[in-house]
Amino acid sequence: MPRLIRLLSLLITLPVTLAVVVFAVANRGPVTVDFWPFALAVDVPLYGLALGTLALGCLLGALLTWLPLLLTRRALTSARAKIEKLEASLSQKSAETP
Repeated sequence: MPRLIRLLSLLITLPVTLAVVVFAVANRGPVTVDFWPFALAVDVPLYGLALGTLALGCLLGALLTWLPLLLTRRALTSARAKIEKLEASLSQKSAETP
């Protein structure tokens, strides 16, 4: 099974990597990015702008997905601690009862 997953990963990664390389080679022309409220303008290659924007979007999406999971994980940890405490209390009371 891990071998199949590695093969599928390779079959997906190679074409995507090839597409990114072809895109980067074909779009090397400079583009001016103007940060409007500030007096700052930067010339970057078009592929840098596109791939940078894609990477920023992926990171932001991962963060927005991860935050609710963090809150859920915290609640789960708290609930597990409470359950362990209640189980210990219950076992102690049952041991005291003759």
